[in-house]
This record gives sequence, structure tokens and C-alpha cells, in this order.
Amino acid sequence: MTEQEYEMQAAAIATAIWEISTGNGRDLDDDLHDNHMQNCQAAVANTYFGDIDIDAWQSAALAVVS
Repeated sequence: MTEQEYEMQAAAIATAIWEISTGNGRDLDDDLHDNHMQNCQAAVANTYFGDIDIDAWQSAALAVVS
């Protein structure tokens, strides 16, 4: 996976797990919104390893956030 592909996939996964774990941001103020998105982005970065399947990567990141 190229760096550009990684960045695109990581952003998509972080957004997806944020939506799943927050109910699409329901009842979050701006600070909680930003803080939780940062947590999702960190989970995505910390669960990536070479040749991971995208579905497995998303599941692993979601498990960290949940």
C-alpha cells in the first residue's frame, strides 16, 4: 500500500469507526467530537500492519475505540 493509499484508507476507517462508536456524533459537543476523532485516528494508526486486510483493520481499530 502506498503512503497515499494508506492515508485515504486510514481517514475512511477513522471516520467510519467514529460514526459507529458515537452514533454519528449524536450529543457530542465540539470538544468531545474532536477528542473522539483523535482517538479514532490513533486507533487506526496503532492497529495497522503491513498487508492487513481493510476489514480486519477496521474491526481492530473499532475494538480499540469501543
